[in-house]
Amino acid sequence: MRLPKFRYLEPESIREASTILLNEPAAKFLAGGTDLLPNMKHRVELPSTVVNIKKIPGLNFIHEDNGHIRIGALTSLKKVYGNEMITKGLPALASAASSVGSYHHQGMGTIGGNICQQNRCRYFNQSKWWRSTRATCFKAGGEICHVVNKKETCYASYCGDVVPALLVLDAKIVLQNQNDSREIPLEDLFTGNSKTPLGLERGEVLTEIIIPGEVRNGFSTYEKVANRESIDFPIVGTALWASATEKEYRVAFTAVDRKPLRGHKVESFLKGKDLSDNLLEEACKIASKEAGPVKTANYSPSYKRKMMGLMLQNALKQAVGR
Repeated sequence: MRLPKFRYLEPESIREASTILLNEPAAKFLAGGTDLLPNMKHRVELPSTVVNIKKIPGLNFIHEDNGHIRIGALTSLKKVYGNEMITKGLPALASAASSVGSYHHQGMGTIGGNICQQNRCRYFNQSKWWRSTRATCFKAGGEICHVVNKKETCYASYCGDVVPALLVLDAKIVLQNQNDSREIPLEDLFTGNSKTPLGLERGEVLTEIIIPGEVRNGFSTYEKVANRESIDFPIVGTALWASATEKEYRVAFTAVDRKPLRGHKVESFLKGKDLSDNLLEEACKIASKEAGPVKTANYSPSYKRKMMGLMLQNALKQAVGR
């Protein structure tokens, strides 16, 4: 499949990239291209302008600053899981980065691009020919969501691997525009609206991820279940962080709702408690009810709920073993 025609720009600074976005709100950023380019080939995203930010200096790094770990948005996934500071101190993030796509995807794809990827659905992520057999779905420019058969709504699922790991690590992100920047919790980036899943203000660019250093004192893990473990998006992905000294736990899921899901209810239930077998079973029941999965893939909502519970149970058992 060939790409459609588009205008191609290569800004040399964040300020220049932000200016382009302000002047052309429909423009799309190109980092690794592993999400955008296939969507363009399938004609589900048709930006008139593609802005390659890969050459902007100062966005490809991993370093420690005042105890915090800072990662540039253009850092490749391969570089993330190949960094000793990440693999030893933040194994959940290393595991998530190494589970994205194939080895080639990991070399091309960036951590910022993986965070900002489009939501996915079996009616949206198809070829133009496949989609021509029915009315265009709402996310692709039509009126109706075929998943729930409702107008002017979209139930596509967020399926990124890296975000749930970053959520349990209590990560923040830096968003920068022409003249200013702001730092927000990563969880606040996501709107829950599958049509426009990212809550970016006009002209904003994701430039950096900040992870507090104290999370390295806990246990963290990320696991996913997928059709083909090495290359597919998750059917369900589960991340867990457990404090090494306090009875405190953080839980997050992906591919089960319209945005990456932080398991606040199950976290509150587990806080301050010893992880007995009975407690694990109850926690899994609570976790499976936190999401609102619908059939955006070939797997039923009930299957996804079941896997959420089982995967959380396995992660908690690993935490007990550590």
